[in-house]
Amino acid sequence: MYFSGIKIKKNTKSCAGFTLIELIVSISIIAMMSGLFLTNYHSTNKTSELRMTAQKLASDLRLAQNYSLGSKEYGGNMPAGGWGVHLDRVASPNSYIIFADSDGNKQYDSGEGDADKGGLVVALPAGVSVKEINVSSPIDFIDITFLPPDPMTNIWDGSNTHNLVDIILSEDSSNTTKTVEVNFFGLIEEKE
Repeated sequence: MYFSGIKIKKNTKSCAGFTLIELIVSISIIAMMSGLFLTNYHSTNKTSELRMTAQKLASDLRLAQNYSLGSKEYGGNMPAGGWGVHLDRVASPNSYIIFADSDGNKQYDSGEGDADKGGLVVALPAGVSVKEINVSSPIDFIDITFLPPDPMTNIWDGSNTHNLVDIILSEDSSNTTKTVEVNFFGLIEEKE
């Protein structure tokens, strides 16, 4: 190549490749995008776990209802008060009990949830707990029993019968909640 009569030699070496700054910027962008993805994935996973726990609680309430309808025995005997679910947000916020109301008093008594006879203690996943139990106001525990043959639904707080209860589950790290509602007709519904 000539320029005003002066021969300029063109560099024949290729300048292919990345500079150190380009590599650092690219790696930084990839790291930030990966961090955002993992944070969003973790949050979505916790929300899904809470939703599945609420569905499991609703399913277990229906199971107790079906045990009453099907006249399931508890330790070889028909429970006088049917089957139910006991929730206690103070004493055991990370579990609930499917029990047979053997004495017909509409509430859970020690020994009525024995797994060897047909009862069941259900543990909630780590990080999920019973945050609130609301009837007309917040209470500490509730016993929901289903008495055959209809089954008639009893929502009992130890001293009063109620028409409706909201059981609010919470995912502790994100403080998101999911509600399971039960009414005196025996309708069980999951709510946001």
